[in-house]
Amino acid sequence: MVELAVGAAYGAVVGLAAGWLLRTTLRNGWAAEDFAGAGVLALSLLGYTSALALGGNGFVAAFVAGLAFGTMHGAPQRVLGYVEQSAALLSVLVWLVFGTLLLPEMAADFTWQAVLYAVLSLTVIRMVPVALCLAGSGLDARTVLFVGWFGPRGLASVIFGLLAVEELDPAGAHPVLPVLACTVLLSVLAHGLTSAPLARRYGRAVDDTGPAAAPADELPVRGMAGGGLHRVRRRGGPGRP
Repeated sequence: MVELAVGAAYGAVVGLAAGWLLRTTLRNGWAAEDFAGAGVLALSLLGYTSALALGGNGFVAAFVAGLAFGTMHGAPQRVLGYVEQSAALLSVLVWLVFGTLLLPEMAADFTWQAVLYAVLSLTVIRMVPVALCLAGSGLDARTVLFVGWFGPRGLASVIFGLLAVEELDPAGAHPVLPVLACTVLLSVLAHGLTSAPLARRYGRAVDDTGPAAAPADELPVRGMAGGGLHRVRRRGGPGRP
């Protein structure tokens, strides 16, 4: 609990300070805009590593720093685009490592229990909490199902799973790794195969009937700013798995 509190507080300070510095330097011409993207990318690394040195949680610090930075920065949109492209490249490298190293090692240990949990994790265990969080939002069942299916996914599963494994003794970590690998593999396949057709179907449904409550521009899709679902309809998919 102390690590989380230290990480959150430290991340907020770092993010606010970085946002103010970037906005001030760009406004006064003290820094070249071409290097602003690298500076924003460095903020996440700074927040993570320095929080660990202070005894805080690095992931929480980096996340909160990004939130705080977003309230203060005055960076042009293309600078943030550079950061998103860099993050996409790093995520591809992580998936490459997962597919070449972790998955072959764990595949032999897959059991029917691991497969069953992976299926439950991608459906009931994830979609029910998403539906509860959206209760009272005014969104229709179609939208809730769409958000629940394509909701929390991606690298977070790998990162938080590995963090949990680090805290376990070898005997306790052994049964966890096959479950982690099986869940991530199934997520990559299921979300990758269904992203384009389900997004096109959802886009046509919204075009025909309109969203139940919130405008489509207000429904977040990972990797997209406002108007994300409009771009989904034009491109035919919600993005990478």
